[in-house]
Amino acid sequence: MSTIADCITRTKRLIKSNTRTELDALNAGITADATQINLKYQTDGIRAGSYISLEDGTNPPETMYVHSRNGAYATVQRGVDGSSGYAWTADTPIEVEPRFTGFQILEAVRDAIRHMPNNLYGVSTATIDFSTTTQSVAVSSMTSTGFFHVLSATRTARSSEDRLLNFNISVQRQSDNSFKVTRQEGLEKSVTCNLVYAHPFDISTLNLDTLLVDTVGMQASMIDIPALGAGSSLILGEESLRLDLHSQGDSRTDAAIGAGDRTRYSLILQAQYDRRVGEEARRLMSLYGVRTGASASSVFPTTLR
Repeated sequence: MSTIADCITRTKRLIKSNTRTELDALNAGITADATQINLKYQTDGIRAGSYISLEDGTNPPETMYVHSRNGAYATVQRGVDGSSGYAWTADTPIEVEPRFTGFQILEAVRDAIRHMPNNLYGVSTATIDFSTTTQSVAVSSMTSTGFFHVLSATRTARSSEDRLLNFNISVQRQSDNSFKVTRQEGLEKSVTCNLVYAHPFDISTLNLDTLLVDTVGMQASMIDIPALGAGSSLILGEESLRLDLHSQGDSRTDAAIGAGDRTRYSLILQAQYDRRVGEEARRLMSLYGVRTGASASSVFPTTLR
């Protein structure tokens, strides 16, 4: 199943293509606050003033700043650029002066998932029993998932000869952020409502092992979209180097990369992102039709089915 870590890999393919990054590894494990590291391969690129990025697929990536280098040992500043210090084991891979650090890519992926538009949503089901004296029922599952729209609602047949029938309901958010489902039909007998509803993606936990489908709630066909959004924002930020008169290196002087080339590629990724969002929104529309009973604004009409 696809995870946040897999999404980071997709993003790297978009922004780095087949570009190779200089690599090293830890020769010995370090604690979360150690400031000296032992390098396994003693890569020349690790020197005073350089950034290195550590990631092992378990801990979130950590960015370190190298203050000095003495043979196989380097003195570093831990958890820079917003990252946090972690304990790392021997043989943990080190990216040397990466174009984008692992933590930058992780944060861009998280932002892309948090900012997914409301016309893309998770889908859940609930079974609600109404007695002959019950008009409204609290739905506990909606408290954890949230609620956007009713996608479909059917009820048990009025007689053994009838099929499942559409059921007229409404959903109200309560002051404590819980939800109640209210039947809009007369009380005639006990009925069971089978409810399919749209809800926000679960963005409460976005760790490397978080599952995009089972935990976040994305459809399997959507898992390529966050990488496009993350790649676009990362590339656009890189173009800002040209505006810094104090920046050094090839980022401002290399004639192979014309002014605005990065911006144009960022816009290409953004256009691809918009295209994929549109495709998935239309796919959801074709699966579930017009959305009703909305507690949030919709890009589609919200008339009764």
